[in-house]
Amino acid sequence: MAIEILNQWTEAINEGRTEDVASLYSESAVLVSTFSPLPINSHDSIRDYFINLHSRPGAGVRIDSETINEQTIENQTSILSGMYTFYFDEDGKKIEHEARFTFVVGTGLDRPILHHHSSLRP
Repeated sequence: MAIEILNQWTEAINEGRTEDVASLYSESAVLVSTFSPLPINSHDSIRDYFINLHSRPGAGVRIDSETINEQTIENQTSILSGMYTFYFDEDGKKIEHEARFTFVVGTGLDRPILHHHSSLRP
């Protein structure tokens, strides 16, 4: 079930559906993001972060499905971790940023992403 939420998130990112991305994050979610120096801990700020991402032409994300690890903590709480690559066009060139991710997901919730950490791969 948690993988399905990751797939929804990925599809919404790749289709530029900012509101759908933001709606996956709980009201009290924390986003420790790839491209922001500080944790983002309000729903409006999370939405603004993805508005900024989607303002870049060709913005999207590619999940490395072979790296995904799912751990179930309780019946409806899971941790997903793995690798992904953000990409966008800049000055006519495709820019890619490889990153690691961890999502804490409440699979029984309407807004299931409770915490999301992402950092560039060293």
